[in-house]
Amino acid sequence: MEAAISLIVKDILTKKELSNLSKEFVLEKVKKFLETHKKINEKMKKENYLRLQRAKEYKELVKTIRAELREVYGVFILKDYKKRYELLKELKKNPSIENHNKILGLHKSSKERLPYYSLVYKKIFEIAGVPKRIIDLACGLNPFSYPFLGCKPEYVACDLSEKDLDFIKEYFKIMRIKGSTKKINLIKSNLYEVVKKNDLVLLFKTLDSLETIKRNISGQVLRNIQGKFIVVSFSTKSLGGGKIIRKEKRAWFERLIKKLGYRSKIFEIPGETFYIITK
Repeated sequence: MEAAISLIVKDILTKKELSNLSKEFVLEKVKKFLETHKKINEKMKKENYLRLQRAKEYKELVKTIRAELREVYGVFILKDYKKRYELLKELKKNPSIENHNKILGLHKSSKERLPYYSLVYKKIFEIAGVPKRIIDLACGLNPFSYPFLGCKPEYVACDLSEKDLDFIKEYFKIMRIKGSTKKINLIKSNLYEVVKKNDLVLLFKTLDSLETIKRNISGQVLRNIQGKFIVVSFSTKSLGGGKIIRKEKRAWFERLIKKLGYRSKIFEIPGETFYIITK
């Protein structure tokens, strides 16, 4: 059965937008699915893999897990993402803003934020102060916005994908940034081990995706962050069709902040709303 599970993981990862995720992470998702779906679990014990692949239960398993992984990772990966190392070579030769922007443009979130990065950090620092250390949770390619910070803090990039973190680590090395990477699953990780009291924590366009995986997880994540300032952002358009998300849809988050006893200030750029939370 273990061999069959390994093949299922391999099958799930054939989707290009998911291919950078670690096998261990996907394996965990498959095992969790099987724990709650006894029918396919029993079928896997009896059928060989080739016959199992044709079963509707197998197709349901693959489809469900791919959909879940797409919500937290795949939906943000754009078509030219595979070119990232070529673009990193260009950046190494010429570390210009233009070459940074080319890499930021490979990820949906950072691409949409491109014209406004300097403004975003200016507004954050006006409230939180100039940071000595930034913790970027579910970072995507946001660490490549480092030149827009206007300061040189230590930068800790945290995400699910080891391959993406290796890419960011190479960037830190090229640019001689005091930076490090840490693989983190926000639903499971103990953030007290990562975040210090005076850190500025970034959590851009992440909580919506986490809520689709585990409802009411946002409160747990926020409580689990030790830093004094947390910057949470939400897209003002749906990830799929670009449908406008009304401000009323964020009322749940504002109620959560109030319930936790935190304070927040809000600002917007086209396509994104930011909450600067003070604990």
